[in-house]
Amino acid sequence: MKKMSKIVSLAMAAALAAASLSMSASADGEDKIEIAITGGGEDSMQLNTATGSYLNGLSAMRHLYEGLYKLDANSEISLGQAASVDVSDDKLTWTFTLRDDITWSDGQPVTAQDFIYGFDNLAAQGGDYCTILSDVAESYEAPDDKTVVIKLKQPCAYLPSILAFPSTYPARQDYVEQYGDAYATDPDKSVYNGPYEMESWAHESEVVMKLRDDYYDADNIQVGTINWELITEESSALASFESGDYVYSDMCPDEEKPRMEGNGLVYTEGDNNYCVMFNLGENGNDVLKDENVRKALSLTIDRDRIMAIRGLNDEIGVTLVCRGYVNADGTDFVDYCDPWEDTSAYEENCETAKQLLADAGYADGQGFPALKYIVNNDSRKEIAEAIVNDWKEVLGIDSITVEKVENFSAARRAGEYDLAYYGWYMDYKDLSNMYSTFINTESANSFYHSDDYDAAYAKAVSADTEEGQWEAYKECDAILAKDLPVSVILHSMNTYLFNDTNYEGLVYSCGNYVFTYLKAL
Repeated sequence: MKKMSKIVSLAMAAALAAASLSMSASADGEDKIEIAITGGGEDSMQLNTATGSYLNGLSAMRHLYEGLYKLDANSEISLGQAASVDVSDDKLTWTFTLRDDITWSDGQPVTAQDFIYGFDNLAAQGGDYCTILSDVAESYEAPDDKTVVIKLKQPCAYLPSILAFPSTYPARQDYVEQYGDAYATDPDKSVYNGPYEMESWAHESEVVMKLRDDYYDADNIQVGTINWELITEESSALASFESGDYVYSDMCPDEEKPRMEGNGLVYTEGDNNYCVMFNLGENGNDVLKDENVRKALSLTIDRDRIMAIRGLNDEIGVTLVCRGYVNADGTDFVDYCDPWEDTSAYEENCETAKQLLADAGYADGQGFPALKYIVNNDSRKEIAEAIVNDWKEVLGIDSITVEKVENFSAARRAGEYDLAYYGWYMDYKDLSNMYSTFINTESANSFYHSDDYDAAYAKAVSADTEEGQWEAYKECDAILAKDLPVSVILHSMNTYLFNDTNYEGLVYSCGNYVFTYLKAL
């Protein structure tokens, strides 16, 4: 998922760099840096590779585990645990040979069977990414301890991106089976094959990671300790960054971002959307299961006003996916699709919405039930309150309340909401990554199920031409525009704070952050 509760910050006591940074000597005598990080709360620190879907946990897993591929110091996909890969002439069979020097943190060698078990466990657990590999892979096997063979349904140029994503990392069967639901919830309930191992986890407070001396590239890594603090207050994160405690934070209140431009704020490509999610599951209020009600609510969101409130170089969202995905003819996919609604005709949309709401039995908002709209931080609460105000002013609905909840991701998974903030960061550069988030699984976003959508998505991922693929994804987008499990508001830029005066080497890609390559200047 990548779901947008994907917030982590890398932090370090920069002002005390000489005095308070703990240094430890590496095997070759090079000193290691101790850094501290701060960011999303406890519930988003999900470290089970089969089920984790929030950026906080996904980014942490990129330090604790490693796949056949990894994000390298240049933000490119390169071989990780694999020493080499051989691709057949028809591009359907990928044969990986593992490195000879890879081990788990308990000293056991990483084997090809660990990857196969990881793939199987991913599919069995039914998490948000449970089909990320099976969507493209026909089969996979380990003919011996050093060889992983993946056979594809059709050529897939983005397979390295999938295999660099934490969901497809290996897993040790003995630990998964021993600890069950508690797997990877404490340092001793998992083993690690990445550059770091978990030393401690003070729940609701901090995760501490230590560089593994036996990691094959440890001598080239300067960061020896990562103190990954778990907080949710954006204002606190900003204050600590400004005081020099933190090197990195992507928690900066939106209203403070103009002031922070030139003072550490970085804008980068978003690859994400910002939506209102409707709960269509068993726990959701029946009023939202009426398409006319959902459409009325969507049409009356004043997106221009939301853009002005944020002031963050956003683009109004008219499709699920953002701009930046271009076909061979040079056409952006956003322009290839039909817009979900004409956002330039706001007044006309409001009149249409009033009629739709009246047709549903709630003229002027009369009798509309009380609903809870949940968010996970103050900035999103402000936007949600502006949206709720639109519904009140235009439709007469005054029974929707906004609540910031600490256990946001858990509440979303459990369906403990009527409406919720929803956003998705692209995990890799392919349209499948965005549209896969609404296929029929137990954890489908909005608890949305559509056989027509699933069929269109299946056509898209199996298409052997770009035209066929794009037509099928266009069909997916049109079905979502009609069914409205979410209302797309905007596509945003990403922002984060980074002290590039004293540090370099931060890797940031599709909302994921890797601190392994950080160096002090």
